[in-house]
Order: sequence, then structure tokens, then C-alpha cells
Amino acid sequence: MSGILQSLPTIAVTVLAFGLLIVIHELGHYLAARWSGMRVERFSVGFGPVIWSRRRGETEWAVSAIPLGGYVKIAGMAPGEDIAQDDTRAYSRKPAWKRFLVILAGPAMNYLLAIVMAVGLIATLGLREPDQSSVIGDVIPGGAAQRAGLRTGDRVVSADGAPVADWKELVLAIRAHPGQDLPLGVARAGAAPGSAPETVLLRPEDSGGIGKAGIAPNLRAVRAGLLDSVSQGFRRTNDKAGEILGGLGQVVTRKQKAELQGPLGIAQEMTRSARAGVAPFLMMVWLISIMLAIFNFLPLPALDGGRLIFLVYEMATRRQVNKRVEAVIHTAGFILLFGLLIGVTLFGDLPRLFRR
Repeated sequence: MSGILQSLPTIAVTVLAFGLLIVIHELGHYLAARWSGMRVERFSVGFGPVIWSRRRGETEWAVSAIPLGGYVKIAGMAPGEDIAQDDTRAYSRKPAWKRFLVILAGPAMNYLLAIVMAVGLIATLGLREPDQSSVIGDVIPGGAAQRAGLRTGDRVVSADGAPVADWKELVLAIRAHPGQDLPLGVARAGAAPGSAPETVLLRPEDSGGIGKAGIAPNLRAVRAGLLDSVSQGFRRTNDKAGEILGGLGQVVTRKQKAELQGPLGIAQEMTRSARAGVAPFLMMVWLISIMLAIFNFLPLPALDGGRLIFLVYEMATRRQVNKRVEAVIHTAGFILLFGLLIGVTLFGDLPRLFRR
């Protein structure tokens, strides 16, 4: 119980940070809707029963009981909503291109936030990136590397008798030995200069025919002046988005096994990074902001990307999709996504939590 109590401030910071990312997303929808002349009826921080609210102009600003995100209620956006014929400020009465911008603004705001965070980190605390050496950074608890006795700061100098020059060569050696013993020559962290490398026997886990050790590369902090940090912030955010999309592409083409994390798994990673310090935590928030933007851009029903597909069709053909059909598709998509989240949490996040 004492351990849980000690973690409460960290968990609270994690919940607030994740909630802030969702609120920023909804703020994008709100600002675009106001710019487009739409009537925003409510902006809620959190979900569920409203515990506090105040009306400013035509918008009710509310705080709700469940502090995990928020939502924006735009008049005329809900399927089947009764809108007066002369109501020109409803979402459904606006041109398709304006509705497109309103939907686009949510994930775009997450991506913009990620760029701003990258610029701020590079200009101050530093944005960490792999140093490409064969030095081990994080060791995942319960993984093959921890079982073998590898520790943060160890440098792998050989694998199966062959020299290892950098992180890429180490990864290739591990991937090539799923479920097989792999002798590693390791220069221990903190060992006296000139000490002979120790031999560590690693047995990578077999993940669909690919070896996995449960290690991450050593990271170095990249810092720059304010002007350089702007260009580097754009570049680093775009590069990371490219890596994520490349990983998704490999999963789709079955070149890589999908490793999904639900809300619980993401919260675990955020809590772990919060305990590691301010810079690692902010970097994790930066990464999740990019992932939220990409996830919401995916052309799947119930997501912003799915809604954009319908709007692109409308702009190209000048015909609206039947609202009832669109509502059914989005509802079905929401049910499937919700089921996937539950499944990932029950069969992925929770087993990983108990293994630790």
C-alpha cells in the first residue's frame, strides 16, 4: 500500500498530461469551428457528469467527473440532431471544406504541440536521441536481457564471436537468434579501464521468428540555440512520425509483428518516464502527441481520419453521403475500436503488468 501511495503524485501527473493532450486535440476542433462560424455549445474538460460549468457567450465551459480528455459539442454535428431550417451556424449547414478543416484541426493541433515541445526541449533540457553505439540504455523488467544479467550502461563488444561496432549490428545479431543462446562480450558499466569483457549468455525471446532481448539504445541529449532548435524541432518530429508510419507499414505488410498497447500500457510507460525525470517524461508526452495525431489521421470509421474520407468524397462528388449510413458506419467503427482497446488491455497490458 505504501508503494501505491508514493506513486500517487506520479500517477496524477500522468493522468493530467494525457488528459491535456486530448484537451489540446479538442481545442483544435473548437478553434476551427469558431473560425468557421459554427456554434459551439459546450467545451468539456473530462467526460461524464458535469461537476462545474460556466457560460461564456454561447459556449458552456465545463469540467466533468472523469478527467481523461474532453469533448467539444458543435451544434448540428451529431447524427439525427434536430436543426432549424434557418440555422446557418450549425455544422451540417456549413460547406464541406469548412467541415473538413474542423475535423482536420484536432489531430493537426496534436502535431503542432509535438513540434512546439520538440523545439522547447532542444532549446532547454535537450531532446534525447539514440547515440548509435552498442551501449545498452533501458533494460525492460522481466525481459531476456534482464534475465541474462545485462545492465544499463553495459557496452556489447561482440556477439557470437563477431565484433559489434554499433547498435544496428547488435540488433541484427539478436534478431537472428530467436530462442537460441547468444554469447555476448560485454564491457561492464563502471568497470576499470582495460578490464577484459565478460561473457554473457543471452537467449532472445522468439517473437514470430525474430529475436527480442528487451533493451533500448543509450540516449544522448541534443541541444541547440533557439533558431536552430526550431528547424531541428520540425525535423525530429517529422522523422519520428516517419518512423511510426514505417512501423505501421511493416505491421500491415506482416514484416513485423504488431505490439499493441492500450490505455493502461501507455499510462504505465508515462508513469515510468515520469519517475525517470522531467526530460524523459516530456519526451514521452512528445512521442504520444505524435502518435495521437497519426492515430486520429488513420482512415478508420469513428476516427477523424474516417470522417475526413467522407468529406473528401463529398467535395469530390458534390454529393453528401447518406447521414444514416455514415452514422451506422461510425458507430460500428467505434464499437470495434472500443472492443480492440478492451482486448489489448485484458490480454496485453494486464499480463505485462503482472509479469513485472
